[in-house]
Amino acid sequence: IPALEYWIDPSRNKNVDVTCLVHAHLLYLFKNFAYEDLNYRAVSIILSSQVYLTINHRFSRNVYDDLQDTPNPTHPPPSIQIAQSEIFDIIQSQRYNVLRFIRENLGEGDDAMESVVRIATGTGTREGVESELKKRHWQSIGHKTCYGRFVPDTEDEQLRDGTYRIPKKGQTYEEWMLQVTTKAVGIEVNLQLSDFTLQNHKMTLLDRDILEDADFKPVRDTALKDASDVACAEVMHTTNRYWWRLVGRRYDVQSWAPDQRNYYDIREARDPNLSRKFPSG
Repeated sequence: IPALEYWIDPSRNKNVDVTCLVHAHLLYLFKNFAYEDLNYRAVSIILSSQVYLTINHRFSRNVYDDLQDTPNPTHPPPSIQIAQSEIFDIIQSQRYNVLRFIRENLGEGDDAMESVVRIATGTGTREGVESELKKRHWQSIGHKTCYGRFVPDTEDEQLRDGTYRIPKKGQTYEEWMLQVTTKAVGIEVNLQLSDFTLQNHKMTLLDRDILEDADFKPVRDTALKDASDVACAEVMHTTNRYWWRLVGRRYDVQSWAPDQRNYYDIREARDPNLSRKFPSG
């Protein structure tokens, strides 16, 4: 395990395909583990590897990894060299054991969740180092339909205890559904689906144009340690603004585009008493 983890240290390896391959083999090592065999190392590897693969590997609807959804078999996409059904079987068979371990070992469960954040975002290794950031406690959202959706104690209390799902008096079904599906989740590790999300948006890589922007360079050189890629999740997208949250970095990035509307389109917004034609008009 130390040898495999050596090769996926983000400071040594920047190749996502190789990292997916190694994570698949790390996960496979724990295929036959029983609950009594689990410890922090096993749980943190099972969690971080499955989340990393969900984010970075394109799983196929076909059986063989070497011919997955490609029109040209002579140029197959990257393979993890293990049948996808085997990976899904390991995740499913270990899900209850992992949930039980986290429930009965709170401290090690919190550490395992933080390892998922570091691995998924490329901000460190599974073991991590001492951080100046406050240690967080992770717990499952307190609603019976949300068991396995873990959020830290920095989240809204109504989200953590599940009361946000209770219908309000006079609320229609449509209004209730809008409320529960758009509830702002700052950060969540979902063991039900092996997802890692921010503000209900799946994680992705920050746009290259933003990374190379002159205004972003000071943050990249200091807080991001000149990282070549940065994981992020969309917080909000409007007509002229993108808003991303840098996962594991505790920074937000907003990018504004110029207003493309013609002034004729917003004529009603102009005060005619403060406007006049050009002398030549």
